[in-house]
Amino acid sequence: MSTATDESEIPGTQRKKHRHDLGHEDHGPKVAAGTTKTIQMLLGLWIALSLLLVIYTIVDGSRPKPPTSAEPQSSSSQ
Repeated sequence: MSTATDESEIPGTQRKKHRHDLGHEDHGPKVAAGTTKTIQMLLGLWIALSLLLVIYTIVDGSRPKPPTSAEPQSSSSQ
């Protein structure tokens, strides 16, 4: 580890903690953090709705079909 001081540090003072150590966002303005969370929520919603659509399609496709009335009805009174 280097013992050299940064330009913004004053020799002999306690070293400041980095913003990551304080729990702050990595980079960018605070508005970008809200945008990122919004995009993540929209993507999560998109994935959840896609999974629901796939499950609905599978369930609907596996249901038994009702009998079709394509066969002509024969009259037994002849």
